[in-house]
Amino acid sequence: MRVLVLVLLVSSLGAQGLTTSPSLAPALPAVRAEDVLKDIEALVRCGTRHTLSSRTDAQRGIGAARDLLAARFKAISTAHGGRLQVEVQTHTLPAGPRVPAGVTLDNVIATLPGSDPTSCVIIAGHYDSRAEDPLDFTSDAPGANDDASGTAVVLACAGLLADLKPRASIVFACYAGEEQSLLGSAAHAAALEQSGCQVLAVLSNDIVGGVTGSSGQRENGIVRVFSEGVPSGPLNERGRPQRSITGSESDASSRQLARRVHEIASALESAVRPRLIFRQDRFLRGGDHKSFNDRGFPAIRFTEPHENYERQHRNVREVQGARMGDLPEAVDGAYIAEVARLNAVVATELALAPEPPRQVRIITADLTPHTELRWTASAHAAAHAVLLRRTHEPLWSERRAVPAGAEKMVLEGYSKDDWLFAVEAVGMSGARSLPVFPAPAQR
Repeated sequence: MRVLVLVLLVSSLGAQGLTTSPSLAPALPAVRAEDVLKDIEALVRCGTRHTLSSRTDAQRGIGAARDLLAARFKAISTAHGGRLQVEVQTHTLPAGPRVPAGVTLDNVIATLPGSDPTSCVIIAGHYDSRAEDPLDFTSDAPGANDDASGTAVVLACAGLLADLKPRASIVFACYAGEEQSLLGSAAHAAALEQSGCQVLAVLSNDIVGGVTGSSGQRENGIVRVFSEGVPSGPLNERGRPQRSITGSESDASSRQLARRVHEIASALESAVRPRLIFRQDRFLRGGDHKSFNDRGFPAIRFTEPHENYERQHRNVREVQGARMGDLPEAVDGAYIAEVARLNAVVATELALAPEPPRQVRIITADLTPHTELRWTASAHAAAHAVLLRRTHEPLWSERRAVPAGAEKMVLEGYSKDDWLFAVEAVGMSGARSLPVFPAPAQR
């Protein structure tokens, strides 16, 4: 059995400046490009993975892909002492615009149990595919990039992290029904919310094949990370998000997650660096992270920097002697492998970290040139830290360590009118929770 070694990257915790993120970086073996491509090609051989295609044919259709993924997860679990809990979660859903007669769909889920099973980190991709007509479930729909690439990331991460002993469970999720309006991920998000599970982070990988874009551009050292800045979660009786933030348009929990990805990639000197896109998703389209945003959970989308629209949602055809469509020959296995490694490192830190602090608030009782922050300590935290940035800055620029046991910090000379703040919990190993943006309070 392979042993996962953890290396602590030490950062400056001084009063001035945030040089790198104190990140736990697993000494992970490289993901092999050929292994990633093998998983993609196996999914492509299913012919179509349209959610309305056959669930019973052993060779062709969504059922064949489901069984393939379940078998892959079980093989990974067996290779690591049976540590993954593998299940197919079936949902029967009513009729809708893209499922006129309703649908029964299967999400393939593998869970690495944590010491605290009431919280989880999710690495996700969708395994269904489609042709040009969204209701065409008979034509070939190889879906190599959209989204066998993201599914391959999920499988690679399961193999990398199966020996980890996390605090929070790590869930490796392969969703169906994404092309039918995010049905599979919506069902999973609803089930997790109903169970009371604290979803700490969702890393959704959708179109991460690294193809040459329609523009002719290709950047194999960049992955886009989409995140919402204002929560889009469930609305209260006033028509506002129940988990709203006050005082910033760029501090939803999903935006904090995107910033943490950037910090970890910088500390790790990742071969694929995140380009933070400060919007929930691309125009005219949406991905599975939205299902979790809609329920108030922090969720982001990884996707390649330059998309080729002629290779997405297109029937396979020949154009001037060249095969076109979403085919395996267009994706870059080495790029996908690096995206998988970045996912694995981010998930590791968040799954090892304590829960985020609760009841984080900024005291607004008096006019003062100083800022006072208060919070309720995280149960598993060894310490806490306060993050700072000026209102125009996209990333946290300073970090202040808080003495163990403290639940308050006064930042003298830092006006709450001019600065933004957040509080994070830090574990014994140095792993950091997502930061929590404070709510205004009188005490």
